[in-house]
Amino acid sequence: MLIVDDNVDHLAFLRAAVGARYRVAAAMNGFEAYELACRVHPDAILLDLVMPVLDGYSVVRKLRRNPATSKTPIIFVTGLDADALEPLPPMSAVLRKPCHQGEILEAIRKVLSAAAGP
Repeated sequence: MLIVDDNVDHLAFLRAAVGARYRVAAAMNGFEAYELACRVHPDAILLDLVMPVLDGYSVVRKLRRNPATSKTPIIFVTGLDADALEPLPPMSAVLRKPCHQGEILEAIRKVLSAAAGP
């Protein structure tokens, strides 16, 4: 699992929320996230949208163009309103900040299940 957020507190919260069930790698900006995703090939990515260096949408566009990461499920974790969001790519979900551990784990379960297929 790759978690990406530029807020140290939220990054720590996400790590604690999923760390007991999944092996976790973390990044604090979009550039680091893309580089790390290409190296570790996570099962899914929890991705903030508004970040320095490279925003979440740009990260997803780069991931989808790379054959090694093109099918990685993405869970957007954002404080943005629904009307401010761009259309979502396939195999993705959105969690609104603040979210709780149960929501996060359920979203992960759903995107992993969808990625596995019928």
